Amino acid sequence: MRWGIREQRLREALVEIGARLYARGLVSANDGNLSARLDEGRILITPRGRSKGHLRPEDLVVIDPEGRVIQPGRGMAMPSSEWPMHVEAYRQRPDVGAVLHAHPPFTVALTVAGVPFPSEILPEVVMGIGKVPTARLAVPSSEDDALAIREWIREHDAVLLPHHGVVTVGRTVEEAWVILERIEYAAKVYLLSRILGEARPLPPEFLAALVTTG
Repeated sequence: MRWGIREQRLREALVEIGARLYARGLVSANDGNLSARLDEGRILITPRGRSKGHLRPEDLVVIDPEGRVIQPGRGMAMPSSEWPMHVEAYRQRPDVGAVLHAHPPFTVALTVAGVPFPSEILPEVVMGIGKVPTARLAVPSSEDDALAIREWIREHDAVLLPHHGVVTVGRTVEEAWVILERIEYAAKVYLLSRILGEARPLPPEFLAALVTTG
């Protein structure tokens, strides 16, 4: 199948990021979903029920902003059942070009324990991400799941889903990936710090300097 250069690159980027997520244990089995905005009327999204670690460019599905299938994936694959969450992110953020949803274990563990994301322990998080809110509990793949992120995704590039995972957005697929990887790293550092002793936030004056620099 032949696509335009831009679509080809987006398909390859989503396949690459899916492989990274799977290889690094940020998704397991057939979990997680990824998408990219092709244009105002089309969204490229990963197929339902397939491992993100073994995708091919032709597996990806093209949908419209209402979730209707424009072009199925290989073998008549249908879009991820969590497409409403992706569509909602694009509706709320015209600047966004990609949406990633994964289940990074350290990050999910924070939500299971009811611990807010530690946004103030690492300079790179303060400067590169900022606050990371946690949405209310919602059933995965439901319309309510999309509604749960609505108020947060307008102002934040990442939202935690309690007992579930994380959603990150970016202008590009790579940008959304960097945010997701950084969130999991921060969650891991926080939990290791708690094992060793106290997880201390950065001093207020240092935080202020970072915000000014960022």
